Amino acid sequence: MMRAVIVDDVDLARERVRLYLADETDIAIVGEAGNGADALRLIAATTPDLLFLDVGLPDMDGFALARRIDAKTPPVIIYLTAHDDRALDAFEVSALDYLTKPFDRERFRQSLNRARALIALKSGAKPAADYLTLLAIKDKDRTDVVAVSDVDYIDVAGHYLCVHVGKRVHLIRASLSELEERLDPALFARVHRSAIVRLDRIKSLATRRNGDCDLVLADGSKLVMSRSYSDAVRARLGRT
Repeated sequence: MMRAVIVDDVDLARERVRLYLADETDIAIVGEAGNGADALRLIAATTPDLLFLDVGLPDMDGFALARRIDAKTPPVIIYLTAHDDRALDAFEVSALDYLTKPFDRERFRQSLNRARALIALKSGAKPAADYLTLLAIKDKDRTDVVAVSDVDYIDVAGHYLCVHVGKRVHLIRASLSELEERLDPALFARVHRSAIVRLDRIKSLATRRNGDCDLVLADGSKLVMSRSYSDAVRARLGRT
């Protein structure tokens, strides 16, 4: 479980981050602050792994705050700002990312996935070398490189697989069963003979009379989980 702190002097801005984190089951918000002084005390008390930090705080800017964090293992910092002209300053203090408000859920998720990878690396965790981390998807004369961590779900359309990444859909020629074997089973699960879903994208499920389930994902997508997969998926979600 990653521990996160949100620092922003605007209530609505903190609320947006809380909303986007609500579906992330591996992240716990351990505190919030609206100014630099409170933030420094909070960071010292909670030692977060991840810090969402506004640039323009009332008592100091976010870059000065980053330099004053006294920790053996400082948090990974994702800056939040209404201005796009200070990105260089952010990276001079080793920030992971710089999100310009208003940022959407897909952009936020991309940043979050980068944070997960960096925090895992800092903790000494080793990625499973046998599982895919990237998909190289050819589209005519162009090849799109898609991070597996950004994939919401994969389903079948004729002879193709549809790889859903936010609002984009990439088509690949492959077998769903073959691809399933290359995906980390801690992250992905088969929910239907024609669909694989990333587990942390599942927002809700409702059982039908015939034992199938209606799945709703974090982005609002709706899928059917057949009853033959239901028990296994529920167990992995910690549900009965």
